[in-house]
Amino acid sequence: MMRSGASTPRPRHSLSTALLTLLLACAPLVACAQYFGSELDIPDFDPDTASSDQANARAALDYLSPDGEISDGRWVPGERTRERWKTLEEGHWNSGGLEELTAAMAAVSAMRTGQDEQTAAKTTWIVAKSMEFAVDQIPLKDYTGTIKQNLALLLANSPKELASLANGGSLEINNVYGLSGLVTDAQFETALYRVIDDKHAAGTLTSTMLQHHHNQVDSDMPTATDPEATLLGNYRKAGATMGYLNGIAERRAGDNTTDTVDEADIDTVLRAQAYVAAANYGLLSEEALEAAATGNNGRSFSFYTEVNGQPTITAPDPMTPQAAQDYMTWQELLTDPTMDNLDVKINKGYNMGYRQGQGAKIIK
Repeated sequence: MMRSGASTPRPRHSLSTALLTLLLACAPLVACAQYFGSELDIPDFDPDTASSDQANARAALDYLSPDGEISDGRWVPGERTRERWKTLEEGHWNSGGLEELTAAMAAVSAMRTGQDEQTAAKTTWIVAKSMEFAVDQIPLKDYTGTIKQNLALLLANSPKELASLANGGSLEINNVYGLSGLVTDAQFETALYRVIDDKHAAGTLTSTMLQHHHNQVDSDMPTATDPEATLLGNYRKAGATMGYLNGIAERRAGDNTTDTVDEADIDTVLRAQAYVAAANYGLLSEEALEAAATGNNGRSFSFYTEVNGQPTITAPDPMTPQAAQDYMTWQELLTDPTMDNLDVKINKGYNMGYRQGQGAKIIK
């Protein structure tokens, strides 16, 4: 197009809105960080694939720590890894990019257990960096439901650390957990606080931690020298974890969000699981087993059966609040000392954990 010499000069090309936004956000240009749009595009990683998919998780692992080595049981990141995280931390993010990044973080977190020493150390380091990133680099206002659900999975894949905090421990003092010394109590608890107002995130945390404590019971009981004391101790800790999650959820709800942890439902499920465990490890009275066999209007409860002539108490997987009500009805028919002691321990643990949750170190 021809212009007369008197016409106002115009640029030869116009900037797109997206590029103009980038230039404004990154000025001065020499200090500009990478701009992450709606797609982060991690090679061979699909954020919609289940986190249990090993190939998908491996792609996320290679992206978040492309190099490094293990030293004294800890992962030491290489130069490429340090540069990768510097780029991520300095990036200008939108929600789509953050959702893909946190999905990658969650996928890697699922590899913390059952791996060789190097992979376990590497994934633990990434989990720690991810928690730090979530707290320091993602403002609370930018947490979408997807981000909360991804980070809830990341947190749930550190069950020992979560249970330790619930039971009065510290990642900064007790050097017995993988994340000890890598994240602060405040970083872990702030991440919990920021995600727990999402009902799906809260559900992931509570169900995973219930399963964690159930697995711990099955691990400890076969070699216990005092089975009843071991069972009671485990369920006190489980109660503390559930109280802790509720304490943090109520604290979050105080900031005008929904309380997503139902105390009554969790208490019912936890008690039902405890009664089943007590029965399976031979700690219930004959009266309790007789009530299970005949106490349902003269018939047996649905959870009662006999295996090779031996009374057996079964449980659905997962235990739901609705199913747990039958176990409460059973317990109300009798006085069993082990059941009563379990109720006391769970309640004591819950109250202690709730106080821990209410007093959690939150960065706002």
